[in-house]
Amino acid sequence: MQVKREGIGAILAIIGAVCWGIQGPISQFLFQDDSYSPEWLMGVKMTIAGVLILLFTTGVKHQPLLKVWQTPRDACLLLVYSLFGLAAVQYFYLVTVSASNAGTATILQSLGTIIIVILTAMIYHHLPSRNEGVAIGLALIGTWLLVTRGNLFHLAISGEALTLGLLLALAGALQTMLPVSLLKRHDVMIVVGWGMVIGGGLFSIIHPFWVDPPHFTVGGVIGVASIVILGTMVSFVCFTTSLKYVSPTVAGMLDTFEPLSATLGSVAFLNTSFNFAEICGGVLILSTVFVLALPTLKPNLK
Repeated sequence: MQVKREGIGAILAIIGAVCWGIQGPISQFLFQDDSYSPEWLMGVKMTIAGVLILLFTTGVKHQPLLKVWQTPRDACLLLVYSLFGLAAVQYFYLVTVSASNAGTATILQSLGTIIIVILTAMIYHHLPSRNEGVAIGLALIGTWLLVTRGNLFHLAISGEALTLGLLLALAGALQTMLPVSLLKRHDVMIVVGWGMVIGGGLFSIIHPFWVDPPHFTVGGVIGVASIVILGTMVSFVCFTTSLKYVSPTVAGMLDTFEPLSATLGSVAFLNTSFNFAEICGGVLILSTVFVLALPTLKPNLK
């Protein structure tokens, strides 16, 4: 029975990661048309996905939607998580894709795991463990190879893309750390649903999606619908639900399907190319997840 539960959790985590990953190439395809902007896409995808998640939660799961707002502490935490975690990671992902490509953006997002290690060490005032130190070193080397394409003294991507990618990684770390206590008291679907609605509302104010909409084609409509349903709603629901069946460590390891699917999609459908140095850099960055999952070896004092 335990094996079956872990299998279900693994499948859900992989589906969630792949759905998030394929959002990158689809976004990259849409941004080739200048009429699509990250701000417009954020308002559409977060608002629609959030409303659908909340309707599912109250209509199928029969969960109270307003309970999370009844405690001032939880309400404030939800707002902070929604803006600086959930909305920030999705926005910085889209603008990093726009400034570089889907594969590079998704790999840089993986640095969020290293930022969590560093922030945890700073908050609790302890040095990183041996595994954490190795992971940080691999991440630094991998990032350098990725952004220089092997020419170690020249950036192969723009400074804007690198800055946005690092902000994306920071937002990813905050998205993981901020809602921990909130999820202990409230259903994950409630938290994610309201987070989507809040983020979508903010970007609808910045760039109302009903004002000057892009010129829609069949491909554009399919692309936007895919991002809303698969890349936003299905990805978050599947991945967060997987945590009921597998540990965060296992889910994090399976999360490496994100950059894999994003990179393969970019290469296959958008003719994006990666040289040997970039591939090595991406592998080093992704390997940090597995290094952090290894048990820390203690020295034998006998």
